[in-house]
Amino acid sequence: MTLNKAKGRMFKSVGWTWNPLAGCNHACQYCYANQLMSRWGKDFIPKFRPNFLKDQMPNDGSWIFVGSMGDTFCKGVEDEWILKLFDFIKNDQSNNLYLLQTKNPRRFADFLEQLNEIKHKVILGTTLETTEETPWSKAPNTFGRSVQLGYLKEYEGFRTFLSLEPLADFNLEKMMVWIEAIKPEAIEIGLENYTHFTTPPPEWKIVALLHWLKEQDIEFVLKENLEHLTNSLAESIKD
Repeated sequence: MTLNKAKGRMFKSVGWTWNPLAGCNHACQYCYANQLMSRWGKDFIPKFRPNFLKDQMPNDGSWIFVGSMGDTFCKGVEDEWILKLFDFIKNDQSNNLYLLQTKNPRRFADFLEQLNEIKHKVILGTTLETTEETPWSKAPNTFGRSVQLGYLKEYEGFRTFLSLEPLADFNLEKMMVWIEAIKPEAIEIGLENYTHFTTPPPEWKIVALLHWLKEQDIEFVLKENLEHLTNSLAESIKD
């Protein structure tokens, strides 16, 4: 079986990671997966691994994070590969949900017909590191990502998810507007690990965002490098 148990402080509903499509051409300088492949002497070119589509899903009600070692919807991924993934999800009889996370959510629109067929099985997600420019990455800009995912939530009725990781400095008002439009079921929030390509936001700004998320009843999980905030915040943002 090519499923892996989710590790670390991943959102509690994510039970497994699964990579039938791996690799990415967004060239994010902070990307741990790219760095890991480099240390192993391997490239990070998008690849399809058809043997993964022989897996039996765990049927444990958890979310399966598809593509934790790449971006399933980056431009280097062939349409045919994505369609085969969708066929697998469509035919899967388990009670698992599939988290489709990408920094290129515009590409979801290219497969809207197929996604609607598996709407009950998928959660669509994107990453918003900031509300500003992202010089450390060749991925589509964060404003475009927010607009596309907000559209899919508002007009197509898809369930949504957000990753604010690695969180760089951001405009608080903009970020709240974007999140409000996307209406995610949950958000993961963390700072950059191991490398230093992004400029982290001041702590007060993160605290203000967390207070607002609590007021909006949006569930969130803090990664290890922000975990200390839990003890320093008022009771209003504690579980």
